[in-house]
Amino acid sequence: MKKSHNCKDVVTQFNLMLDGDLNPKEEQDVMCELQRCIHCLEEYNLEEKYRQFIKEKITKKGVSSAFLNKLKNCVQEK
Repeated sequence: MKKSHNCKDVVTQFNLMLDGDLNPKEEQDVMCELQRCIHCLEEYNLEEKYRQFIKEKITKKGVSSAFLNKLKNCVQEK
């Protein structure tokens, strides 16, 4: 992570972290940035809650893998 704080970069990084695409050092850097900026922390908490909500709904409904793939593609495009 860069020394200067850029919220857009932090959001990109925490999304990668939530996707499991960062190594432990990169995750630690993201967590440090989240502690530095309340705006980024709020965005992170909102994204984390949203992802948890979607996971719970998908699990309860027994959604097909084809639908899951379509949903993932739609989310990634945004």
